Amino acid sequence: MFDKAQSYDIALTTFSPDGRLFQVEYAFEAVRKGTPVIGIRASNGVILTAALRKHTLQEPYHNDKIFQIDDSIGTAISGLSGDARILVHNARELAQIHQLTFGEPIPVKLLSKKISDHIQSYTQQGGTRPYGVSMLLVGVDSNPQLYMTTPIGAFWSYKAFAIGIRSDQMNTLLEREYSPTLTVDDALKLAIRIYKETVDTSIQAEAFVAAKVMTTDKKFVKLDAKLVQALFEAAQ
Repeated sequence: MFDKAQSYDIALTTFSPDGRLFQVEYAFEAVRKGTPVIGIRASNGVILTAALRKHTLQEPYHNDKIFQIDDSIGTAISGLSGDARILVHNARELAQIHQLTFGEPIPVKLLSKKISDHIQSYTQQGGTRPYGVSMLLVGVDSNPQLYMTTPIGAFWSYKAFAIGIRSDQMNTLLEREYSPTLTVDDALKLAIRIYKETVDTSIQAEAFVAAKVMTTDKKFVKLDAKLVQALFEAAQ
């Protein structure tokens, strides 16, 4: 199997006899081994959370997995951080162009589609490789929105979803415990409980980052350390 894969993974545009693009599968594997990230749509907003892999000598601000796109949209990433940085920069440009052209914030669905179009173009050109990253994009249009992009350029809308390492177990718990009546605070507490059950029972508040967009003001806000600590204590 290894020899067979090597025969067809040199060029991105070469299909194996059974219809597989190995370079694309490698990109998905980078996502599956990435930082665990959860997004949840709530009744009064939408949240993003990530459990960071802390290193003792690393400055904490260089380990971000949640990024602001514009005033009302944010994203959390899992996979190759370098690839994510390029896509975040691209998303910010797209949001600014839309704002200047139409005088309104770009809808989350439209931004997800434009980013996915760009991602997909890198799966069909020689001399390139797919982006080894998936993104969860959140915002509030007429309602809270949560979209996921993939390394093949597909994108989907979700009520709640997890990507990254152990995402299968996390999504199983989300399917069991998610309710559309959850508030933003409830959703944050649920995410913390899921991280503790699936990723690390001893996870500390310092390794947890989160952001939210409320339906009231439609502003993307990262949670400060004191609020995260309070949520951790409430989720015990």
